[in-house]
Amino acid sequence: MIAIIPWLGEIFDSITLPGGAGVQFRKLTARVEEAEAATARLEREVEGAADTSQVALTAAQEHTAGELAADPAETVDRLAADYLALRQSLPAGTERTRLMQQVFGELVRETARIPDPPIASWLESENGGLRLAAYTRLFLKPDPQYLEALLDAVIKDDFAFNVSRGIRALENVIDIIGPAQIRVGTVHRLRMYFGELPEGNRKKHLRRLLDRFPELA
Repeated sequence: MIAIIPWLGEIFDSITLPGGAGVQFRKLTARVEEAEAATARLEREVEGAADTSQVALTAAQEHTAGELAADPAETVDRLAADYLALRQSLPAGTERTRLMQQVFGELVRETARIPDPPIASWLESENGGLRLAAYTRLFLKPDPQYLEALLDAVIKDDFAFNVSRGIRALENVIDIIGPAQIRVGTVHRLRMYFGELPEGNRKKHLRRLLDRFPELA
């Protein structure tokens, strides 16, 4: 029968026929899991492409137009101050988020211009704008050495805008390392943090990140 319908060979090693010999059923569970994993990877790639496109669009808006400053590090400090000023001067809402996205777009451009940014000090900073700069850089250029420091910063961060971008940076760093290489203790911390987050985009992103560790569910 397999010879008649060749694609069945992808599912069965053999088939039990009426009154026929015994057969062996190929493990479909593994194939289903592989398909689900492939689908999840595709969804992450699509969303990642959308994020990248949004970043590029944001960075190209009129607010970011003009000649590049001579010292990108100084510009990052200014943008961090601008970010905090927006948070303090405007109520939460669409307009404030739009303006913070513009600052984020500029951070994308300026952090990429710094050959060796002080990511560790940014992550540990009390300045939420500098923490955002660190998340931005690690989202664009994931560096495994900062995984634990990045997780520490995200867990402690009380700015929702920051946390969303910090989780996306965690996704990219963990993908670079490989989920199988992440310590169980780190995954446990992520799961504990997941339980503390309210429903929304932050929890959605973290849930997707935790889906990389089904064997520890």
